[in-house]
Amino acid sequence: MPLVNVKMFEHRLQQDPGLAQRLAVAIDEVVAEHCSAPDGTRPDTWVTVEGVPREQWTFNGETR
Repeated sequence: MPLVNVKMFEHRLQQDPGLAQRLAVAIDEVVAEHCSAPDGTRPDTWVTVEGVPREQWTFNGETR
């Protein structure tokens, strides 16, 4: 059972309300393409998309 967790800037998700859903569906398709059983059975895949406030991100010690 694959679990994919995507974290991104919260404001990106607020700007585009459908983005999380589109990402989850697209990621699920890619996982199924690469992880399905030889008989074509899809794995039970969980995808979460989380918005994290910009002030909680850092890169090289600097906030974003």
